[in-house]
Amino acid sequence: MRWRWREEEKFIEIGKNFVVAAPWAKTKKTKITLTEGMAFGTGVHETTISCIELLEGLGLSNKTVLDVGGGTGILSVCASKLGAKKVVAFDIDKKAAFECRENMKLNNVENVSCFCSGNLCVKKKYDVITANIFAEIIISLSSEIDEHIKENGFLILSGIVYEKNYDVKSTFMKKGYIVCKNTFLEDYTSFLLKKANR
Repeated sequence: MRWRWREEEKFIEIGKNFVVAAPWAKTKKTKITLTEGMAFGTGVHETTISCIELLEGLGLSNKTVLDVGGGTGILSVCASKLGAKKVVAFDIDKKAAFECRENMKLNNVENVSCFCSGNLCVKKKYDVITANIFAEIIISLSSEIDEHIKENGFLILSGIVYEKNYDVKSTFMKKGYIVCKNTFLEDYTSFLLKKANR
């Protein structure tokens, strides 16, 4: 098996808790190893880092998480290692879903389910939903996302270019979400939203 960041000294630090590194690399932080593939989510992109930092700020112990457009599954791995009891990740790309499953094995994560789907074909509601994808897709899935998040649940959104920041924010505010944080990155923006009681 080949993995990303194969050099022994190569560490990609993400947030306070994580590093992406080769399987044999030694570190005091929580290590994530990713297979070499084409799926999005290597740990170096600003939107991935932002999502992980937002996940770290939430108390995920005993929480359920839905990872929309999971790619490599890096957000799912982090959520699991931050204490989530169950994580479901899906992507429209079959290769990404396969890569996600391989990464769960590589990181000894057993409470993450990875599957391929073009929509949110899940029946449960989740405490936290992440979506690090394009703004247009986030907006198009907004009603489905809203249907699958629990009251007082948290929504982490990223992959949003500056020009679409207001569109995404207004879409979810109209659905009753509170903006907890809106981070402006180098080229993108990220949101932490909370679903208010109705």
